[in-house]
Amino acid sequence: MLKDRLRTVLYRSGALGALHRWRNRRALTVLMFHRVLPADDPAFALAEREFTFSQDGFCRTLDFVQRHYSVVSLDDLQAARLGQTALPRNPLLITFDDGWRDTLAHALPELERRGLPAVLFLASEVVELDSPRWWQDALVAALAEPGASTRLCAAAGWAEQPIGSIGQALAAHLGAMNEAERQAWLVQHTPGVLGQITVRQMVTLSELKAMKPCSLAIGGHGHTHSPLTLSPDPEAELQASQRMLSDVNQRVRSMSFPHGVWSGELVSLARKSGFDWIFTSDPVLVDASHWLDPMPALGRIHVPENVWTCRANRIDPARLATFLFFRPIQGCYLR
Repeated sequence: MLKDRLRTVLYRSGALGALHRWRNRRALTVLMFHRVLPADDPAFALAEREFTFSQDGFCRTLDFVQRHYSVVSLDDLQAARLGQTALPRNPLLITFDDGWRDTLAHALPELERRGLPAVLFLASEVVELDSPRWWQDALVAALAEPGASTRLCAAAGWAEQPIGSIGQALAAHLGAMNEAERQAWLVQHTPGVLGQITVRQMVTLSELKAMKPCSLAIGGHGHTHSPLTLSPDPEAELQASQRMLSDVNQRVRSMSFPHGVWSGELVSLARKSGFDWIFTSDPVLVDASHWLDPMPALGRIHVPENVWTCRANRIDPARLATFLFFRPIQGCYLR
């Protein structure tokens, strides 16, 4: 394929890297991951593929990151924002969403081996849940079944399917229930899905507290992981998230929006709730030449392990380069 050949030639010649080093010298790239699992792990076959990296693919992506970026921590960003230090050229922040146990089991050891910091945006409720399978993972699996959308919308009592994402609407519907009601609903309307997973998927509070200091910063991701745009009480979600961050002694308060949906009003509410750093899932780079006050919500780029980033079913540096290097720059204050 001519396009692939040209991309590979430009990457191997160093042209793409040189253009990136100049264009994005003061642009912050924030990467968003969810799950990291060995490809031969039984959990990998049941995981939502769009949001799951193989361990090999994750390592190859980190190789690429270390070649082209200066990886920074949340503390580095805070120090730069306060004028205490300058960010390095081509800064990059690594983030994970939700609170999957495999973040600690498989991603964190590789990050620590390389000396790379990261942030885990935690849906704070997950540490309290007893079921091995996270209810939102069960809902995703149920929705993948033929005819499930219509059936589950009817089970929710809706005469018509909601406008927009059915998955987000159902997540909000279940998120408003207590855990016992939620589990009963899933058992009744998605028989067998919960039982597919028998080993706990999500982190526990004790596991978070046992981490090495500063190896992985913790941020908020709502409480129930329901979309805050559909939540009956988004302020309560944000406050519950803040309490969890206090429990794990987080000095710099950060959060990302569950499901990537947000509004200006929610950004203001998050600021009012005490969050210093607020992230969306809008796939843009962030101008880091100076920081606005109040600081806007900052974009992050979801990195998939698919045809956009892979060749011959493996992460391909040339494809990853064109996937990341030429994103729009939020703010455009480069000088």
